[in-house]
Amino acid sequence: MRMATSLKIMGRSGRYWHINGTYDQMSNTHHERPVWVKRDVVPLYIFHTGKTRWVISKRVDDGSKCYAYVQDTGYSPTKISGHWCCVDSDGRWRADPSVMCSPMPASNDPFVQLRTSLESEMEQYGFNNMDKLRQLWKRLDFNGNNIVSLAEIDKLVVEMVAGGMWPSWLNNKPALMRAYKKTILKDGDGDDWVTKREFHNLLLNIFWFNKLWQIFEVVDSGDDRRIDVNEFIRGMSQLGLHLGPAEAQEQFSKIDSNHGGQVLFVEFCAYVRGRVHPDGNPSFDADIMSGEKCNKVMRQSHGNTATRELKVTRKTMGAFDTVEKKFKGILSDMGKLRSLWHRIDFNGNNIVSLAEIDKLVVEEFPVLNHKPALMRAYKAAIRSDGDSDAWVEKHEFKKLLGYLIYFNKLFWVFESCDGDRDRRLTYNEFKWCLNTAGARMSENEIRSDFSKVDRNGGGIILFDEFCKYFTMKSCPECLTEMAQ
Repeated sequence: MRMATSLKIMGRSGRYWHINGTYDQMSNTHHERPVWVKRDVVPLYIFHTGKTRWVISKRVDDGSKCYAYVQDTGYSPTKISGHWCCVDSDGRWRADPSVMCSPMPASNDPFVQLRTSLESEMEQYGFNNMDKLRQLWKRLDFNGNNIVSLAEIDKLVVEMVAGGMWPSWLNNKPALMRAYKKTILKDGDGDDWVTKREFHNLLLNIFWFNKLWQIFEVVDSGDDRRIDVNEFIRGMSQLGLHLGPAEAQEQFSKIDSNHGGQVLFVEFCAYVRGRVHPDGNPSFDADIMSGEKCNKVMRQSHGNTATRELKVTRKTMGAFDTVEKKFKGILSDMGKLRSLWHRIDFNGNNIVSLAEIDKLVVEEFPVLNHKPALMRAYKAAIRSDGDSDAWVEKHEFKKLLGYLIYFNKLFWVFESCDGDRDRRLTYNEFKWCLNTAGARMSENEIRSDFSKVDRNGGGIILFDEFCKYFTMKSCPECLTEMAQ
């Protein structure tokens, strides 16, 4: 009799409840018996120790550190005679008769199959090798304080790809940001740093979300980093998911929660998560749908201290003016400018990366710590001399400082008008922005400007498009002055 290729663990409550879920059979074996991986980005495994136990653990090893085990020497964990044993709240192992392991049909969903296939690729790049992980962590955490920032993580990815140690498709900023956020919010303790114990989860997340980014780019045939319903239908068909018009529209509407007619990468990730891990708690995706429920989810999941390090101070234009005044003082004093450059270019190679810029902003100028604005400033600086390489050079540093102020002011204006905090402006939000700035424009003039900015007719304006609006002659002078 052929054994089922998927398993369902049910019934565990209290400590180690997270073992519950669906596990799919992998291509490799352990001690000549099958191995199953849980349908989640950060996996658990069911495998045999080679002696007398089936175990559920976060790594395929000797089973000495596991979440659950059952005594058995057979070939299938669904045909056992005893009960699964788990650790209770008092730290003692006890049999739990409620825990059941049942066979179930394998899934033909391409996203589920993608998740299962990742294991062999991650093994190839050493993501599951403890010795390699220790070496990689020491390289990342060069000062030995056991925490690393997003900037340091980005720097590692760039260097590993540039050195040929990792494939080039692992270096995508949207995927890295999603991996970082998921690690600190869902898999971590909710602070701004990735700790040593969260590092393995971070690498798995980087791998997984870059895989999803590859799919997203294929589906996004318009290359505007958003998917409309027609792109969604065509893309799903290419992946082997053939949906009828009505079913496709229904699925798309579920993803497009604000009904703007466009799906961003983070929303696409939430959709895939629901397919791969339907047993999970969807509230953990609240941080990517909009910002309004993120703090609530984090506090419920991690306690009242979860958002302590993520507290956002309300910005004012005066705060930006203060930093701008400081920048002007630096720009007028070659000694101060040279000192700041040496701080950001700590290795003295006369070029700085996006990660190094981000690190300086986080540590020295937190009021400017808005990633969309930082990205725009970085891109403007590297294009300022026409070479458009990936580095800000010493002669471009002055322009970078100016762009950091300018685009952060723009982002402040943009965010102030973005009522639902989904980082896109509807027509009404755009209109409100112009009115509060004192623009004397008719309804037709406002609608005309909105149409010029919203070039694809999706009914929303992203921050990049909002920035481009300020280069248009039709942009109201009063609004432009706010960003000067």
